[in-house]
Amino acid sequence: MSSLSQSLLNRAVVVEKFVDLPATSATTVGIAVGAGTLVLAVGFEPFEAVPDVSTYTMDITDGTTTFANDLNFDNTAAGTIKIGTTAGVVAANDTIDVVTTISGSPGVISGRVFAVIADVSKYRDVAADTVDRDQLA
Repeated sequence: MSSLSQSLLNRAVVVEKFVDLPATSATTVGIAVGAGTLVLAVGFEPFEAVPDVSTYTMDITDGTTTFANDLNFDNTAAGTIKIGTTAGVVAANDTIDVVTTISGSPGVISGRVFAVIADVSKYRDVAADTVDRDQLA
């Protein structure tokens, strides 16, 4: 196995999707990710204030791993970012969705769901093999 320089390794990136969360408990489709995606952290930022209702919590999940659990957005100011840091690998092409649990009538909440991810789907050997090196000499 050859070693890779830091500049050639897959880097963590932030991906996001703008969503409108329904006024009732629901699952909203979020960010599409490929198989072998390592999710390091996820979060949500509402674009408008979430009113004071009985309950407004959310999970951010691919359906297998809950990356953020019970984030409480009840009575939250616009622009407040809340995150979850349960890491996990997405095994197959999937989406990272927002699952809300709501008691009360908050109205539709627009915002962005985001994730810090890295592609770890396979080892990428970028070193030249013996034949290539011999031909270069």
